[in-house]
Amino acid sequence: LIQERVESNNCEWFAAALGNLEWLRFCLNPDLEGFLTDNKGFTAIHFAAQKGKLECLQVLVEEYKFPVDLPTKNGQTPLHLVIHKENKNVVLPCVHYLLQHGAALNTQTRNGSTPLHLAAREGLLSCVKVLVKNGANVHARDAIGCKPIDYCKIWNHRVCARFLKDAMWKRDKKDFAYEMGKLKGLKGRLALMQRYYLTEYQEEQQLLRQADFKKWLHHKPLPRGQSLIHSIEQEPPAPSRAIPVSKTPKLSKHFHLFPQEHLQQTSQPKLQPSVSSTPHYRHPTVRQPKPWNISNNPARSPTAQIGSPQGIRLGVNPDPSLEHNLSGFLKIRSDGQGGTHLCTVTGKQVAPVPRLPLEVIVRELYPHMRPCRMKVPQGFHSVSIQDVDRKRYLGDNTFWTDTLAMNLRETFDEAFLAAVQAHQGLPILPCP
Repeated sequence: LIQERVESNNCEWFAAALGNLEWLRFCLNPDLEGFLTDNKGFTAIHFAAQKGKLECLQVLVEEYKFPVDLPTKNGQTPLHLVIHKENKNVVLPCVHYLLQHGAALNTQTRNGSTPLHLAAREGLLSCVKVLVKNGANVHARDAIGCKPIDYCKIWNHRVCARFLKDAMWKRDKKDFAYEMGKLKGLKGRLALMQRYYLTEYQEEQQLLRQADFKKWLHHKPLPRGQSLIHSIEQEPPAPSRAIPVSKTPKLSKHFHLFPQEHLQQTSQPKLQPSVSSTPHYRHPTVRQPKPWNISNNPARSPTAQIGSPQGIRLGVNPDPSLEHNLSGFLKIRSDGQGGTHLCTVTGKQVAPVPRLPLEVIVRELYPHMRPCRMKVPQGFHSVSIQDVDRKRYLGDNTFWTDTLAMNLRETFDEAFLAAVQAHQGLPILPCP
């Protein structure tokens, strides 16, 4: 019985590899549970995919319910096996069929290879385009850290490399725009949190000021025999007397009202006093001349109003940004692994943080902080002329001079050269 089963398995695999549908249906046993595999984990669908037999794939998937992502012991799926140089003419229909039935695009084998890695290695441009169009990860890395474009460079598939480079650029831009959208939403939520924090802080400070005022008022020294509470509670209010207008005390020049009293006075209409007030001097109103009439007919109104010229900014710094600034509410620091930590002044951690460079997050959340106008290149620093590499090595017995002195020796006169050599204690150089 075991020998007959093994022979039937071999027939099933051969039929799938050759693409013989009648033989395949005859060998398959629908009553048998599970899928028969060889020592590498290959089944009939793997053999059919490896040889690019589309009709066999349709029969196995639709009639016998073979999974399209059935892996082997090495982690290969039918989509991995169908991408091969020998299947160059039939690979596209098989790939389209497997993708329509839900085949995973970014499944990795044991060595980390995705279907896009295999297509790039084989130089199958049409297959690469189909995989990328359906959402394959162009930045996926295998076990040795190579991307699909790296295999195009290794095997000199230039057309595939150009296409993948363009796809990677577009994907980076799309991901950056998506992360920037998340950062905009996070900034809006942080601005709302900052508003609530400032409101609570102002209320707390107002309560503290009131408490301090009451404390100061309680400890304020009063005349002997008088109590502040007694005078407020027991003493009847003094009757209001009508004060003539002429005897009202004049306010000092430097007297300032509280904002509440100022609002009350400005809101109430001013009553005209019954007593005749003395006339006061009014400043003459200066009228600006009308704009110049640029029309040909002086009797007509000007065709266009010439407004005042805009002010010319003489500074070199850019205009201040009108965006909301969170520098006083949020602290930004790097986590040392390419990520960013956001922490509010209350000690609350903000998560999740968009996957963007630290400079981009700082520029977005701190719009008032402008970067330096000129970035110094990495490793750029001042170097002494004595540290500059020389064209030839001068030994200990050779007179030392630097490149600058050698170049300028022909420019100076004899008197200057003699004075310089005498000052440095070096032998006098002969004049050319």
